[in-house]
Amino acid sequence: MPPKNRYQWDTTDSEFEDDRPSRSQKKRDSTALQRMGEELSALAPSVLAKMPITENIRAAILEWQRLGSHEGRRRQMQYIGRLMREEAEPQAVREALDALKLGHAGETASFKRFEKLRDDLMIATDAEMDALLAEFAEEDAAELRDLTAKARNERQHSRPPHAFRALFRKLKSIPQ
Repeated sequence: MPPKNRYQWDTTDSEFEDDRPSRSQKKRDSTALQRMGEELSALAPSVLAKMPITENIRAAILEWQRLGSHEGRRRQMQYIGRLMREEAEPQAVREALDALKLGHAGETASFKRFEKLRDDLMIATDAEMDALLAEFAEEDAAELRDLTAKARNERQHSRPPHAFRALFRKLKSIPQ
């Protein structure tokens, strides 16, 4: 039978446990911050001005955008990653980038929701229209009912869709 391995330190002892992140974790965090810097560098200067980053990082990103050389851009991106590790609040920057991404998706979703509601109003019977307009205030529901009738009339007589567009604008303007 082979001899038992005996080590100088017992690693199971809580006295020697370390709460520091591992070297691999540090590298993963560093790479994630550098990728966040890459996302920031893809933004327009006007959008970049609204981000919660320091002036040093903003200037480094603008410099990166100005550079044309591949090696220069690579080294500048490493510098941006270092600045992100030292100066930035990574959570605030990540939240701002996510909000920027979701903002466009949210606008598209609400636009499609209003289009669907308008189309549903156009083909709805009186009972269905009452159900669709139940969530709106009385005066808004009455105006939507009026605009829907005008839009149906326009469509029936092959007229330009003025009321149809006004119905959509009204749906967008009502706070929900």
